[in-house]
Amino acid sequence: MNNNVSHIYPTRWFWIALLVPVGILLSMTVQPLLALYAGERITLQTVPVDPRDLFYGDYVQLRFAIEEVDGSVVDKALVQKMVKNPEADRYPVYVSLRKNGQTAVVAHVSEKRPRTSLYLKGELMPIWQWENGQRRAKYAIDYQLDRYYVEEDSGLEWEKLARQGKVWADVKVKGGYGVMLELKPAQ
Repeated sequence: MNNNVSHIYPTRWFWIALLVPVGILLSMTVQPLLALYAGERITLQTVPVDPRDLFYGDYVQLRFAIEEVDGSVVDKALVQKMVKNPEADRYPVYVSLRKNGQTAVVAHVSEKRPRTSLYLKGELMPIWQWENGQRRAKYAIDYQLDRYYVEEDSGLEWEKLARQGKVWADVKVKGGYGVMLELKPAQ
């Protein structure tokens, strides 16, 4: 009796189709993990607003002091680019930070990656204002570090402290990527 039972083994394409999505998902964790384990710890001053998320609970909507910068720290070539192209509303930038006492502050904003290790990637948005008949720009920067979940029923306490300017956030920074570690009362 001839038994023509063939065994079906997974092909190379099966393994590729299986491993590609897994590889993509794993690659999304590399940058946050690098920042968390090998990043430099900095402290940022915050000004939060406290909403409540139905699914996640209390969180503090954060606004950092480094999110608004004066034109004196923005690269001149980038300023010229914005003046020539006023329709664009966001520009990808690298923000060099320096420690100033216990917190970090903006040292320089540029489209070029800095040589220093302490920097964040962000999106620069010009805010045009008129002063004494002249157009002047202030700049806002979005770092995607604006939400931090806190213990249930503690959000209002953090909001109260923030309105008094008494909240700092510890952030780990590596390769332009920041990971929020904790909120703490200002010292």
